[in-house]
Amino acid sequence: MNNLALFFLTILCWAPAWYIIKFQLGYVDPLISVFYRFLLASLLIFSYLIFKKKNLKFSVNHHIWFFIFGTCIYSINYVFFYIANIYVISAFPAVIYSASIIMTIIGEWLIFKRKPTHKTLIGASIGMLGIIIIFNDEIFYFTLDNRAHLGLFFAFVGTLAASAGNVIHQRNTNNNFPLIQSIAYASFYGAIITLLFSKINHTPILFEYSFRYIVSLIYLSIFSTIFAFIFFLKLIDKVGSGRSAYVSVVMPPIALLISTYFENLEWQLDLIIGLPFLLIGAILVINQKIKPIS
Repeated sequence: MNNLALFFLTILCWAPAWYIIKFQLGYVDPLISVFYRFLLASLLIFSYLIFKKKNLKFSVNHHIWFFIFGTCIYSINYVFFYIANIYVISAFPAVIYSASIIMTIIGEWLIFKRKPTHKTLIGASIGMLGIIIIFNDEIFYFTLDNRAHLGLFFAFVGTLAASAGNVIHQRNTNNNFPLIQSIAYASFYGAIITLLFSKINHTPILFEYSFRYIVSLIYLSIFSTIFAFIFFLKLIDKVGSGRSAYVSVVMPPIALLISTYFENLEWQLDLIIGLPFLLIGAILVINQKIKPIS
């Protein structure tokens, strides 16, 4: 499968998820919904691997890195994004998530000594300027008393965890970790860590038997977890974690359109001006030659 196909399939699986997460909020605590999502995903993948008689035995070192990867990308990442969706419309966490392209580039620089090009730095700066324009009120007048500010803060923490997970996967790939088994173990460990968080927080383990909750859980587990991460992590393997994070910048416009239709989002001047900066910066980052990671 070529890079463009992987890119668009990832977008197709992930973009609607920002809005669909809303159907997971309410009766069931976000921690428990995250736990259900990744437990179901891991069990489905393990069933497939057992059916295909794939290798499931790995060293302690493998499991340590599966655990670190899963904690970042299948626990902390999603717990904070689910909580963020309580406070703001679904598109705004997606816009904050676009900052992962800059965070991941910095991570590659620090971990793999992969120095970004001047075009990358310029593109990242323009992209960040777009985010600052869109959220200038929330950034310059931040207060924990404001629910929207709190939601954006949670989204930022989730983005930081996702970026760390991308870089960790790049490290695991460099050490020949198998993709599908990595997702299976990491999503399982992420689910367990989230369950431990919920126990520490004395969160009741409930389940909502409504049609919207069950269908959204199935969609998020199968399409936005299993398929989306297979496509996205394969894209990381091919083009690197920094450039693959471009996915995070294409998603906001789609998420904004979904929010406009379903959540009556009003396009303010800040959003109209800032979004083009965000997209132009991303194009500058992605439109360059790939340098191998040493």
